[in-house]
Amino acid sequence: MATDTIRSGLRFGRLVVSHEDTPYFWRGRFARRRWLCDCACGGSATVREDRLKAGTTLSCGCLRDDASRERQFRHGGKSGGRVAPEYHVWQGLLHRQQEASVCRRWRASGGRGYAAFLEDLGPRPSPEHRLVRLNESRGFSPANCAWEHAPPRRGTPRHFIPYRGRMVSLSAAAAATGIDYRRLCKRLERGWSPAEALRP
Repeated sequence: MATDTIRSGLRFGRLVVSHEDTPYFWRGRFARRRWLCDCACGGSATVREDRLKAGTTLSCGCLRDDASRERQFRHGGKSGGRVAPEYHVWQGLLHRQQEASVCRRWRASGGRGYAAFLEDLGPRPSPEHRLVRLNESRGFSPANCAWEHAPPRRGTPRHFIPYRGRMVSLSAAAAATGIDYRRLCKRLERGWSPAEALRP
């Protein structure tokens, strides 16, 4: 709001002028008038008159904080200093692109990829749900991913696995069957039987 005269009751963004405060003191003299303003959020702020007139100060600081929180949520799944679990999952699949490709929609920059990921799959139903690929031969995409209920992961469940009548190390079993070692571990973590996990 632009005006030549500041007075009580005028609104500037979220601020409503209450009364004149002590002037701004600079280089040994009073250089600018200042006004005490009540903010719509319940706070208050003393603002220089020139900034009110120019429209450069429109809140007690809450407007900037709200914008920052919104930007963090949209671009990083962060709010109130905490990171959304879905954001951790989304970041994780981006880091696993060497293992499996990620669709372009979920790789979009500027926070659009994370927003698309949430739109396609929705929030994680519970802490015991995790993201899985329905077909492990295909990459991460809306058509090939879903939240699956399973007990929390506790690392690789065993160091050895039965293979052709004897116990062998996971790495040996993976090499013998041609299955990627990490994929074998993930299958076992998800509760697959050894026979299922070793199936190409």
